[in-house]
Amino acid sequence: MSVESLLAQIDVLLAAKGLSDRKACLKAREINPAVGVDFIRDMRRRGHPPRSDKLAALAQVLEVSPASLVEVLEGQKKPLEPIHTTQIEVRGDVQAGVWREAIEWPAVEWYAITVPLDVAFAGLRRYGLIVKGDSMDKVFPDGSIVVVINLVDLGRMPQTGEIAVVVQRSKTSNEFEATVKAVQVLESGEIILWPQSTNPDFATPIRIKPGECDHDAGMPDVFIQALVVASYRPKPMVSF
Repeated sequence: MSVESLLAQIDVLLAAKGLSDRKACLKAREINPAVGVDFIRDMRRRGHPPRSDKLAALAQVLEVSPASLVEVLEGQKKPLEPIHTTQIEVRGDVQAGVWREAIEWPAVEWYAITVPLDVAFAGLRRYGLIVKGDSMDKVFPDGSIVVVINLVDLGRMPQTGEIAVVVQRSKTSNEFEATVKAVQVLESGEIILWPQSTNPDFATPIRIKPGECDHDAGMPDVFIQALVVASYRPKPMVSF
């Protein structure tokens, strides 16, 4: 029997419910008076397998089946690994359908969301943008939040199959416009930016030839600003 594995499972479940050892034991004691307030602490200290009736009471508090904890204890099931999270700021919105003025909200309107940590991008600054429109709805339905890293922080260009936030200089003003597209890099160096849409109106890609986007002043007229590394959909809805 592996009490260590059982305790690892219990720790994940306690963290998910925001309970301390003692508080969980007090709740379990209301179900089974035989559960002591130091039930979990004693398991940690002594390494002894718990009585099944006490474990069943704790399982009820943790909202899992007693059998699932017994399976971990007996080595029939691996314990859950804890998920490490962090908070990022949602700073604005971006149009997925067509070029539109890039919108970054005033700082007072930014808000935080909790997302999993990704070891592939450890230490890199990330932020969120709300996707508007349906040209990328196969991947990001309207209202999705994409988590992005600026290329200046990432230190590389997007690769084929990745998704990016693309910015161009407006043809009618001094502002910049942005969109979200899937990236395809050809052997020639040409970059093709594809929509991923159920809407047939969005089927034409944006083609960027090598050197085509260079600006006389040294700033390109079209450039990839950020890589999309994750997405989040608050309160998913369906239409009938």
